[in-house]
Amino acid sequence: MACSSLTPITISIQPSYQGAPAWIAKKLGFFEEICLDATLPVYASGAPQVDEISTWSIGSAGSPPNIKGWTEGVLKTAGVNNDESIANALVANADGIASWASIVAAGTLGDTKIIVPPTSTADLVVEECLKKHNVSFDPLNNFVYNSSTVGVLASLSDPDGSNFGGLWAPALYSAVETWGNESIICTGVDAGKSIIGGLMVSNEADVETAALGIAAHLKGITYMKDPVYREQAEAYLNEFFEEQGFPPLSPVAMALEFSRPLYNLAEQQEMLAKNEDGVSLLGSRFQETVDFLFGEGAISSQLNAEDYLDDKFMKWIAANETLAKWTMTLEETAPVSPGAPMPTPDAGTPDTGTADAGTPDAGTPEAPTDTPPAVEDPGNSGNYLSLAVPISVVIAAHMFI
Repeated sequence: MACSSLTPITISIQPSYQGAPAWIAKKLGFFEEICLDATLPVYASGAPQVDEISTWSIGSAGSPPNIKGWTEGVLKTAGVNNDESIANALVANADGIASWASIVAAGTLGDTKIIVPPTSTADLVVEECLKKHNVSFDPLNNFVYNSSTVGVLASLSDPDGSNFGGLWAPALYSAVETWGNESIICTGVDAGKSIIGGLMVSNEADVETAALGIAAHLKGITYMKDPVYREQAEAYLNEFFEEQGFPPLSPVAMALEFSRPLYNLAEQQEMLAKNEDGVSLLGSRFQETVDFLFGEGAISSQLNAEDYLDDKFMKWIAANETLAKWTMTLEETAPVSPGAPMPTPDAGTPDTGTADAGTPDAGTPEAPTDTPPAVEDPGNSGNYLSLAVPISVVIAAHMFI
């Protein structure tokens, strides 16, 4: 379909796995197919991303930035961008690996220190992992806070530093490549704690344009989930990272990245569907992070996550059968005219199916056996603030990334 003109749309992303679907969608011309001219500003973290919401319509970020936007009344969450539970972990260096069994046997951390970014998804997972293993701890005595995952890695590498830390991707991969796969002591998956991110939509966004932008993003997800395109999708992910100044991922890191679930249109609808109690799976997962942040004092009130989820965008996409099919397949031609109104949600939702996700086995891959590389700055996955600020400021602001 030829477009008489392209409607501009700005979609904010981060240099991470969850930012790749939109980047790939632009790379492959998916936005142009539905008459959109997409601009993709890349933010190193979620705080400035949400602070600049007046400049974009759609954003992809972790759960804390979504919740930051809720507290400020500037956005709603339209869907899930990825499940990063496996990419948040309690990790250890060689000495920590050797001592972990004795810590579990003792049932207490004792004087052992764990270095973590405060009020972060890694902080949450570390606490849940310790509870999972019945290891008692006192955050005031056992946790050492560092605002940067680079700082966490530096401490793990320092003979006088901590032997344990909390990390998320891509810094997590530096630990794996340095100390082996056994450096991952426990992930969010192991602890039964769901760590997700969300698709943010500005309250000021044009609904139709935003829905079309989400549709192109979903088609990027379909591309990444299709085993036929896996090799090229990996190449695109590395190209995306290198474009932002980060080193390419190793094979072991790439396998871990692609073990993180992405959600196509049908799966988004399943996540947003509410049960008889009015609770959705997506809402219940966001609520876990809300409760943690409230308990840590990072937010002043215990929000109800369901109040901040908006399913109308996915419903509108699904109600247009041609558009819905386009997001779920890779051989369909452009489905809609930009001048045509989006269908209303009550127009009926077509059967979008539950096609095989194409996601590889989420098990942890084998670690490389060659000489581990030196630890490098792994870049920012968007779950923390990479700013040199006092720890008192970091603790208050860290959730917003």
